[in-house]
Order: sequence, then C-alpha cells, then structure tokens
Amino acid sequence: MGGSSAPRPGEISLAHHGVLFLDELPEFRRHVLEAMRQPLEDGEVCIARAGRSVTYPSQVMLVAAMNPCPCGHHGDRTRACHCTAHELVTYRRRISGPLLDRIDLHVDVPAVPPALLSGGAPGVPSAEVRARVARARERQAARAGPAPRR
Repeated sequence: MGGSSAPRPGEISLAHHGVLFLDELPEFRRHVLEAMRQPLEDGEVCIARAGRSVTYPSQVMLVAAMNPCPCGHHGDRTRACHCTAHELVTYRRRISGPLLDRIDLHVDVPAVPPALLSGGAPGVPSAEVRARVARARERQAARAGPAPRR
C-alpha cells in the first residue's frame, strides 16, 4: 500500500496505469489483501501518518495467480491431491468474497503435460501479435471512444 514515517507510494501506486501481478495470492497476509479492496474500487490509496495524509493514484489491472489447493494438485488428472477437505476450505477462505468481487475474470488453467510444452510448432511472431492487439484497440476505441484521462 505504501507508507513509512514519510509517506511513500507502495506497489499498488507504482503500478498505476499498469498491471499489478500478485503470484500465490493466498500466501499474502490477509490484512494486506483486505487493504487493497478500497484502492481497487476508488483508484487511489490514502496513506495517513501522524499529522499528514497523502493520496496516491492506484488505477491498476490486478492479475493474480493461485494454486487450486496448498499442494497444487487438486483436480489434476495425473497427480493426486493430498490436501484434506479442511485444508482446501482454509486455503480458499484466505481470499475474501469482497476481494474476489473486484476481480472481473476468473480462469482455471489446468496443468499442461511437459511434452506439450517442448517441441511443437513455433509460436506466433511478435509482429503479428502486435498487429492483432493494435486492431483490437482500434475496434475498442471505435466502440467506446477514447478513455477519459485522469
């Protein structure tokens, strides 16, 4: 969030107008995740210290990743999950409903066999991906008009 005796911006403000990636989301302390709720909603974070308050921008695209369970194998067809039902519930409860509500897209990504990751056909060239992104942005701008600047 930011802070210290002389208020300084934290990661959420440093990522302003960019992507804030939180890997292993349930491993963050709950109070840290809960403190992110309002800045994600309002687009700004207020740091208050003795006699001083500073507001920093925090308009970010939050991207988070987490395993399906503590051992990482729940739902995997090739490896058995060793977690108890209680461990599964406890793990999933580390992320509050109100924080999950502020995440617009939830995607389950199954494990990919190593054989599929190596060899295979070459990927799409960066120039082609760049052109597709540019066309998508043009279509979006035509649909919605330019985004307001803050």
